[in-house]
Amino acid sequence: MDYNYEILRVFNNNVILARNPDSHREAVLVGKGIGFGRRPGTMERFSPEVVEKSFLTYDGKWKGEYLELVEQMEEQVLALCAEIILEADRTLGPLNQRVHIVLTDHIGFALERIRSGMEIHNPFLDEIRILYPEEYEMGLKAQDMIRKNTGIRIVDDEVGFIALHLNAARQQKEVREAVGHTRLVKELVEVLEQELGCVLEKDLSYSRLVHHLRGAVERAAAGRQVKNPLLEALKRDLRESFGTAEKLKEKIKDTIGVEIPEDEVGYMAIHIERLKRNIGNH
Repeated sequence: MDYNYEILRVFNNNVILARNPDSHREAVLVGKGIGFGRRPGTMERFSPEVVEKSFLTYDGKWKGEYLELVEQMEEQVLALCAEIILEADRTLGPLNQRVHIVLTDHIGFALERIRSGMEIHNPFLDEIRILYPEEYEMGLKAQDMIRKNTGIRIVDDEVGFIALHLNAARQQKEVREAVGHTRLVKELVEVLEQELGCVLEKDLSYSRLVHHLRGAVERAAAGRQVKNPLLEALKRDLRESFGTAEKLKEKIKDTIGVEIPEDEVGYMAIHIERLKRNIGNH
């Protein structure tokens, strides 16, 4: 079944802003050649095969926010972001449609900062690479698409921020939640480094620890319990590492008000003990 649309804006040959005359809803339509030869104000018919992806502005607030972006941002950047999101949707699976607003706004602002010579620093880059490898890989694709389209190479720190936005959209969460958990994991690692008196190498044991810390935080926040049949033995045999894990537990409670169960603390102690042994072998 073909769909009628009134063309509102042509961002490039592959991205347009259009309105359905029956529902009066605006939509961003993405498809190869969909904008070629189109003119604003005309009515066009599109088959489902032509429209690879559409972002429908059903929600009144979303509609207002996106149309405000349309007025403020270069059409080149709007089209580029729509194509990045289409590729992310193919690669990562369905994304929350609000990503069209928040990621477009973020990339547009990032390009402005780069053009004005502002430095971009991402304090969570190491953790993002470990925790969200698929989103980070897509961020690298976005980095390449931005370079080819604008001639601007965004730094890896910015790739990390794009990955956070993609993870939030993938998990149907607000980006501030992804940022909050990532920041907390970094702070927990810093507490652990202070306790161990060294900077941890970014090896396999570190990666396992970071993944477990994030999982522990998310499980506790969601009220999901884990059972640790070795708990009493761990408290006895890994007394020092268990004590360090309890300090991480207190940090989590102080930061987000979530109590980590003792069974979970035991698993943290295992990872801490493994790290200590690796340090001792170097």
